Amino acid sequence: MMEKRPLGKTGLMVYPLAFGTLTVSPMQKGFRPERAAELILYAAEKGINLFDTAQLYDTYEPLRLALKKRPDLLISTKSYAWDRQGAEAAFEDARKKLDMDVIPIFLMHEQEDRLTLKGHREAFDFYLEQKAKGKIRAVGFSTHRVAAVDYAPRYPGLDVIHPLINRTGVGIADGTRDEMMAAIERAHSAGIGIYAMKPLGGGHLLREPKEAFDYLRSSPAVDAICCGMQSEAEIDVNLALAEGLTPDPEALTLTRREPRHLMIHDYCRGCGKCVQRCRQGALSIVDGKCVCDQSKCVRCGYCAPVCEDFCIKVV
Repeated sequence: MMEKRPLGKTGLMVYPLAFGTLTVSPMQKGFRPERAAELILYAAEKGINLFDTAQLYDTYEPLRLALKKRPDLLISTKSYAWDRQGAEAAFEDARKKLDMDVIPIFLMHEQEDRLTLKGHREAFDFYLEQKAKGKIRAVGFSTHRVAAVDYAPRYPGLDVIHPLINRTGVGIADGTRDEMMAAIERAHSAGIGIYAMKPLGGGHLLREPKEAFDYLRSSPAVDAICCGMQSEAEIDVNLALAEGLTPDPEALTLTRREPRHLMIHDYCRGCGKCVQRCRQGALSIVDGKCVCDQSKCVRCGYCAPVCEDFCIKVV
């Protein structure tokens, strides 16, 4: 097992593989909290200590159950709040639902560029105040965009970035893989911790998982690789890949499946709210129904909560 490593200059030590809880959320697999907690605890027993969530994901309950047995787990959560009032509400919501006095990492969700970062400054300043009080240990943002990562070293108080980066660059909304990695390297050189998202491109790179993980493993600027996992076998496979080892053939067979895709039920009425929500430009309305360009979709499922008819899900 690989040793834990520093997450930038936060003082937090993380295992090279982190667990993204979006895949066990109601937007995707929809596990019962007890089942999701079992997976979280299994991952923790294997050495994983960083677990990513968000106010949007509705996975605070399984994390709370896991924290009862493993209070040492590092939880990173995110909120779309842009002002002080919203940030305070999101912060207190996380503390209450996770039953945690101190949140290890609190991020601004899906930042796009210099303008969105400045527009969310009031919320970020609230998080910094809580950090000064010892209620948050590190602050930062998540993003799918090069522009946000590029601006990060000039954003006062930033500790952590959770950027989208993978071997082919699928899902990066405003640039190439190499441009994103260059921006990540500059941010990491400035002391900012990096835990990467979408190493398998939301399922696009499932056919070549070793190459996908090796690409991120080769970068000293990536402190941890965050991956969604839905079974013990999948955890075992990704642990091996994160360590540069060959996965157990049986476990690999159990996890070898068709890539996930976004399912849109035929009772969609074409309201267009999901199209407005999609940051990847993967959704459109055709003949009164929502359709998905699967080549652009990163299977985040963020479109699902805005569907009033519950006809969207990642499967």
